This record gives sequence, C-alpha cells and structure tokens, in this order.
Amino acid sequence: MESKFCRDCGTERPINDFTRNRNARDGYAFYCKEHSRRRHRASRDARNGAPRRRHPRDLAVPEGHKWCPDCDQVLPLTSFGLNAASSNGLTSYCKPCHNLRGKKAKELLGGERTYHLRRRYGITAEEADAMLVEQGGLCAICMAAPAVHVDHDHATGKVRALLCFNCNGGLGQFKDDPAVLRAAADYVRFHDLSQHVVALAAEAGLGTVRPIRLGDPPVGSIRRPTTHGTTARSTGRTSRSRRQTQAGEDDG
Repeated sequence: MESKFCRDCGTERPINDFTRNRNARDGYAFYCKEHSRRRHRASRDARNGAPRRRHPRDLAVPEGHKWCPDCDQVLPLTSFGLNAASSNGLTSYCKPCHNLRGKKAKELLGGERTYHLRRRYGITAEEADAMLVEQGGLCAICMAAPAVHVDHDHATGKVRALLCFNCNGGLGQFKDDPAVLRAAADYVRFHDLSQHVVALAAEAGLGTVRPIRLGDPPVGSIRRPTTHGTTARSTGRTSRSRRQTQAGEDDG
C-alpha cells in the first residue's frame, strides 16, 4: 500500500490518511488528516482566541468519565451534578466550576439575594428594602412582628407586601380565601363575646350560665315534643271524623 511521511507524526502513514492538495508535488497534504486539523485549529485560535468549547478536543474520555469545558479536565462522573434536562442526566460542568458559574451569574444580577428575589417574585433587593422601609420594618397585617417574607398573589404572581412568618403562613393555611378568613374572624369574635357574657353572669351572681354555641336556637323557641311526631294542628274535618268513629257513625 502506498504511504507518505507525516512530519508531525514522524512516521510513515497510509496515503489514505492524507487529504488531497493540488499545490503539493505528490498531490497530498504535508500532514496527516489528524495533524492537519490540529494545525488548522491552532492557527485559528491564534488569530481569534480559543472558542467556548462544549466538546473535548484531542482528548480521550474513558468510560465512566466526563470532560469539563471550564477546567479542561477529564473527571469521574461523580464529579458532576445531576441535571434531568441534559441527555446524560449530568451538568455540563464539574461541581466546582458549576458553582463558580452560578456565583458569577448571581453577582451580575446584583448578588444572591437579588437573584432569588428576582427569580421567585420579579423584584430586586433594592425594591424589597424600599418596601420594608415604607412598612416601618413591620408586618403589613399584624403590624407587630418583623416583616421577613415576601407575600405574593399565587394566581397572578404579583407581590403584595412583606409579612411576618406567622401571618404569611396563616394566609397560606387559609388558601388566601377572603370568605374563609372572614368566617374565621367571625368565629373568634363570637366565642370571645360568648365568654364575656358568661363572665358577666358569674360576676352578677346569676350562677353557672351555659356558653352560647354556634347554631343554638334562640331562647324560648324550643318546641315541646308531640306524641304524634308532628307539629301540624288537626283540622275541624279530622276532629269530626274522629268523633264519628268513636260514636260508631263511620260508614266504614
């Protein structure tokens, strides 16, 4: 088989390992295909700078390993984080490089706090601080505890105010339903008044008074049970039929 000497390999290689070159005396390139590619990339990188690579260049990646484009190292798969969106289920960069990229991205957005606020609520740390100053540092509902949570409308995603831990959790437990919140307020108010009435009765010496319960009928409205199981009054016709039956006048 015909062969040709590759200057970079330093050995004879089959002629099929060389590309065609009309300017060469023998019609083939001076270097084999592999070294021609390397020289072409090196020349291009010298002119334009190294490109952002996502695949290894001239590196052997053994089974169970992966190449990191940032540190340019071939590392075990355990050195990479999990990413369900990627084809292999792993992050493109090793864990240290991945964390460094995340830190730089957060710094570009104004820091980690702004990064999370903008990602979840669409506001910056400066906007959150301005809301806190406007509220005097206190929860917008109870106006007693420090405001430490951003409250937003779960339907529209719009930020409403800053709340304390308990008020923010309470809204979530009541599912932001105004009707349920009003019912809860009425419930608490009703029982507060009921306990107040019982306490006043005790102070007045009226003895033990049963606390009022929700759903109790008004005093004096309880009807006596009837022997016939109905509260309907008998009509005159029914009474006459009864008398006829007792006197033996019923036609049967």
